[in-house]
Amino acid sequence: MSSKLKRLFILVIAIQIVFLLGLVGYRETILAFGRTAVLQTVPVDPRDLFKGEYVTLRYEISTLDSTQVNQNLAKFLLLGDINTGDTVYVGLSNIDGDEFSLDVQTGEPSDRTDLFIKGQVASRKGDVITVDYGVEQYFLPEGSGLEIEQALELEVRVKINRAGTAAIDALIVDGEDWAP
Repeated sequence: MSSKLKRLFILVIAIQIVFLLGLVGYRETILAFGRTAVLQTVPVDPRDLFKGEYVTLRYEISTLDSTQVNQNLAKFLLLGDINTGDTVYVGLSNIDGDEFSLDVQTGEPSDRTDLFIKGQVASRKGDVITVDYGVEQYFLPEGSGLEIEQALELEVRVKINRAGTAAIDALIVDGEDWAP
């Protein structure tokens, strides 16, 4: 193998390693420096033969209709401005302290939104949209899926960075941090 080919091979390997470390580092940065929000969930389907044991999470803010949210979303839904595939910013709290008024914006988050989460519209049926936030799956240690499935109350603590990207920090099962 020539020295030029050897250097090219090492460069390709180094780029792959840097890329993988970058992906992990990005999520770890969110967990270390992101703001905390707790989302109410409903667990679904804890097992998959190929992926292992995991829980699929649906959040209260995953399905939005015009009766739940402010007038901005109602206008969007009626005018058809929000479509499948659009990026939306869902406000979790506002500057005036009004929790869960659900400001939903396309383009950029509202100026009055203090904490928001970025999602992508998965589907739209009439005045109802379904939003995915990138934190809908949580992988579990083998044998612990049944415990999550049988929980009376399940919440997810997420950390959210300034861009609205969320990462799961912990599961809260029946009011306590869950440790497998």
